[in-house]
Amino acid sequence: MKQALGKIEAKFSDLSQREKWLITLGGFAVTALVMFTFVFEPAMKTDNELSRQNVATKSEIQRLQGEILVLTAKLKKDPDQEIDIELNKLQKQSQSLSQELADVIDTLISPSQMTLLLEGVLSESKQLHLVSLETLGAESIAKGQDKEGNYYLHPVRIEMTGRFFDILTYLQTLEAMPANYYWRSFQYQVEEYPEARLILEVYTLGARKEFIGG
Repeated sequence: MKQALGKIEAKFSDLSQREKWLITLGGFAVTALVMFTFVFEPAMKTDNELSRQNVATKSEIQRLQGEILVLTAKLKKDPDQEIDIELNKLQKQSQSLSQELADVIDTLISPSQMTLLLEGVLSESKQLHLVSLETLGAESIAKGQDKEGNYYLHPVRIEMTGRFFDILTYLQTLEAMPANYYWRSFQYQVEEYPEARLILEVYTLGARKEFIGG
């Protein structure tokens, strides 16, 4: 081994100064290439891989931060807000309908006036005979609703006998009266010609369950 090195040194000594510089530079180049191949290049690859991983990690962090912001906004939002909005909407609709109903009731005849009307028109006809006139039980418009703010239906039933044209005149007179109420049922039956029987049920609306007067 020493002999081989000695021969190489002897040959290197015989070379010109220019040849010695070229060999030295060549040695440096080979050494640099080896170091780049086995040391720097793997390190650069590792660094590039780490850089890509770093970018991916930053992207994931940004995505998670965005989701956290969304969740935070949802948590700050009132969970019952949508329900409250819908409830307020329904309450406004209910108030509007209640006001409309109150306006209609203001135009209706009262329960006590209705019985007087039915009986008063009947008394003007000598051909008709009153069989019965009775007030029926009040009925709540909204079942299960509190008494406050509720309205009641007040029906009245009148039964009479007479001839067809006399009964027709009675009904036409009722219809022409300046009073607002509703017809609920109408039963007309000929018992023994020309006599017939009429059972008429009408009703009005009121804010009180009790029937006053009549």
